[in-house]
Amino acid sequence: MKISMDNQLCPKTIACPIFSGVLKGTEYNEVYKRLYCTAGEEGRKRCRRFQVAAILGACPPNVLPNATKTAEEIIAQVKKVSAA
Repeated sequence: MKISMDNQLCPKTIACPIFSGVLKGTEYNEVYKRLYCTAGEEGRKRCRRFQVAAILGACPPNVLPNATKTAEEIIAQVKKVSAA
């Protein structure tokens, strides 16, 4: 997939492990990219990784865009682990 810096592409795409291939070799890689990474503002609104990173500045690499936990739950878990 060609990376172009337009409004459809998530600004975190280059550093995102989802876009860069954490799911490489799986059927999900291109689907996640299409639903979240290159779907513009609507994709970012749905993406848990983007939501968490918007608040914390970064997102743990194990969080998927379609995580069932809310961004707030993920952040609370990250802070709990950091405090331990």
